[in-house]
Amino acid sequence: MRAIPEEITTLISDLETFLNDGLKGENLSKKAKERREVFIKRIKEVKLGFPHDFKDKSGDDSDDEEEVDSNNDSGSLLSERTDKDEEAFEGAQQSPPVAAQDLTSVFKAGYLEKRRKDHSFFGTEWQKRWCALSHHIFYYYGSERDKQQKGEFSVAGYNVKMNNTLRKDSKKDCCFEISAPDKRVYQFCASSVREAEEWVKEIDFVLRDMTGNIPEEEEEDQEMYDDVGPMADTAEPEAIDEDIYEELPEDDIPTPVKPPPKVEPMSKPAPPVAVDKSTDYQNFYQGLWDCSGDHPDELSFKRGDAIYILSKEYQNFGWWIGERDGNIGIVPKDYLMELYAL
Repeated sequence: MRAIPEEITTLISDLETFLNDGLKGENLSKKAKERREVFIKRIKEVKLGFPHDFKDKSGDDSDDEEEVDSNNDSGSLLSERTDKDEEAFEGAQQSPPVAAQDLTSVFKAGYLEKRRKDHSFFGTEWQKRWCALSHHIFYYYGSERDKQQKGEFSVAGYNVKMNNTLRKDSKKDCCFEISAPDKRVYQFCASSVREAEEWVKEIDFVLRDMTGNIPEEEEEDQEMYDDVGPMADTAEPEAIDEDIYEELPEDDIPTPVKPPPKVEPMSKPAPPVAVDKSTDYQNFYQGLWDCSGDHPDELSFKRGDAIYILSKEYQNFGWWIGERDGNIGIVPKDYLMELYAL
């Protein structure tokens, strides 16, 4: 006897689940209830006729006849079952359990909709999860109060990008995915396009930081040394043709222009102006990397430390004046990022 394709057996099993559980508590008309019973009976007959094709997709028939309180919300029961299936399937938890509140060095956190990898035809495809990017690990919880993660994975080796093909509703432009060859693809949906773009930006930053591909300000360096040729150390000096120089009378020799006074960005910072720090959120930054000051007037800090910027007087030189734990000194602005998203 020819075997039934797996797609058909899965569809029939999902349809049977929907008829038995999904419509159990619905207020159906008498005619609709009769049609429901007829379909359930026909499905059972089909499954009995092909026992080998449905042996892994159906359990004891007595489960279908189990009495359920008509006042129960069948949709909630189905959602609870799919949540448990999701947790069992994930198996992604490789690190010890950690509470959401105990995560350290969190680059980004908040609620996202996570797409289940293996969802049934009538099951829940997107599930609300509280997600957090801590160091290079992406954690996801049921809520921000959970004491243990539902799963986590390292973003090492992954790529992140926006993907508007994951959904067809109004949130299609709020989706992004984290993927890598020969690895599971993780797909998420944020509450807004801006929120999704911020997640992509933070994850991409961590990925580039891990590979050492964070771009530097090459253009500024090139301007500072544009008078040095690429082969200055190895090229032989060209012979100077003295005939190309014209002798000018002493009266016609132009007076050399005096260069402007050199501004030393490493000078001692001026006393800070008193401000109300409790409301000055825009001047709070955090360290991107560890920074150890080489001079007494430089402020040392660790990655993730909060630094309050007192002045940006030396911005053109790449330095700001900051304060941390009562200590004041100059800090490299490229080592900082905004602490609060305004």
